[in-house]
Amino acid sequence: MTGKNTRTLRSESSAVSLGLELSTLEHALRGASLLAELLANNDLPDEETQRMAPYCISAQLALVNARLRHVGRVIRGEEGAETLWAPHNATSPSPLPGDDGDVRLVSKSPAPFARKLAEGGRAQAPGKAGDEEEAGEAAHG
Repeated sequence: MTGKNTRTLRSESSAVSLGLELSTLEHALRGASLLAELLANNDLPDEETQRMAPYCISAQLALVNARLRHVGRVIRGEEGAETLWAPHNATSPSPLPGDDGDVRLVSKSPAPFARKLAEGGRAQAPGKAGDEEEAGEAAHG
């Protein structure tokens, strides 16, 4: 998809394809898995690549983790779908041929933090409160 097409699609709709988002995350996980396997088997081409591989794996896993938490916030209605929008998950708000099983995430109203700002209140950055809650729940079992 070219930059021009992406901008046009985004200006027409901020609809997000959950199927495309999950497929991209699946590819990232597969890449991390393959890199870990190459590292474990000493099959990387040189010492520098071998030294950097753990950092690359960690970065990919952190990205997948952040995106999954973001998807969760959108599904729970804590953030609008437009905050998740990216060229890799862009879709139209109405079904396209061949994607009958896909789930579209479309913002119906501004995200809670945007509403709070519009009302003149002080809003916390998106994701901060939810992330702290999740960490607290994990610590307490």
